[in-house]
Amino acid sequence: MYKSIFRVVACGEPEPYTTGNGNQSEKRQLRLQEFGGYNANDNQAQRISNGLVCTLFGNLAKCTFYPNELVVASLRFSAREYQGSWYQDITVTDITKLKP
Repeated sequence: MYKSIFRVVACGEPEPYTTGNGNQSEKRQLRLQEFGGYNANDNQAQRISNGLVCTLFGNLAKCTFYPNELVVASLRFSAREYQGSWYQDITVTDITKLKP
């Protein structure tokens, strides 16, 4: 687990998905940025250094976040192999908005 303060870059729309036991639920992607990584470069790939794309599941996916909001989030990292390639998943296990 990794816990830190992040700035919200973007929040996706909720998407339906089927859990491993066949139940219906929702998930949502969230782009977060660690502090100290922003530069005003025109290259989009370099603009969000120290950025993460993570997934919220279940009740957390019902929460909406807006760009530039500050949040404290606990993240779980996992890696898996699929057809000879490795992929990393980042899941938000807990998230709280910070008051301005």
